[in-house]
Amino acid sequence: MSETLKAYYGDVGSFKLLTKQQEKTLAQKIEKGDNQARDLMISSNLRLALSIANKYKQTGFPMEDIIQEANIGLIKAVDRFDHKKGFRFSTYACWWIRQSIRRYLAIQGHIKFPAGSRHMIWKINNFRKEYEEEFNEMPSNSEVADYLGIKESQVEDLRTGMQWPINIDSPVGGVEGGRTYADMIEDEDSPNIDMEIDAKKMMSLIREAFSSLKPQEEQVLRLRFGITEDDNNPQYKVS
Repeated sequence: MSETLKAYYGDVGSFKLLTKQQEKTLAQKIEKGDNQARDLMISSNLRLALSIANKYKQTGFPMEDIIQEANIGLIKAVDRFDHKKGFRFSTYACWWIRQSIRRYLAIQGHIKFPAGSRHMIWKINNFRKEYEEEFNEMPSNSEVADYLGIKESQVEDLRTGMQWPINIDSPVGGVEGGRTYADMIEDEDSPNIDMEIDAKKMMSLIREAFSSLKPQEEQVLRLRFGITEDDNNPQYKVS
């Protein structure tokens, strides 16, 4: 460990942890634009950011960079924390710190993603899902935009596009004259053609078999197997 890191570890350990009431008081002051309260909230939680950063020591990336990303996540958490929602700041901050580190590791690890809106929509959905699992509520568009590094208006446009209705009479793939989306929707009330064909074949065989029997024998078989004639359709039904 470098001397700089050793000194930083020592400095971070000198800050006292905050109580829940102190967090609330500072958060109220931060809402009113008190920069001193903001600085105190950040410095009092540097130990938390450092403890999370230490879990990523074995990634092979410079520890100084990981700590820096952890602190960036901490600052975002301080600026976005809403004490009125009832949970501790540490719970909220942990999530933002981890996300900041993971995002850094993904970028530095040269993880390539396909360009375009489709993948951005996937990232929005993934972020919203993880956020909801952690805090039991959905993030705002502003929080999504801040995490992904895009404009809030882009998030709004993409989310609107995700909910855009499809005209079921429009052609699939935009090819005029081809199948429409309506053609691809199964009609559960329509008859099954295969079953109808099989039933007709069966009726034909039954009629042929009955033609060689005496009326009394035919009646016995009808009663035995529940074969009846439909008055509205000159065929036989097997029940």
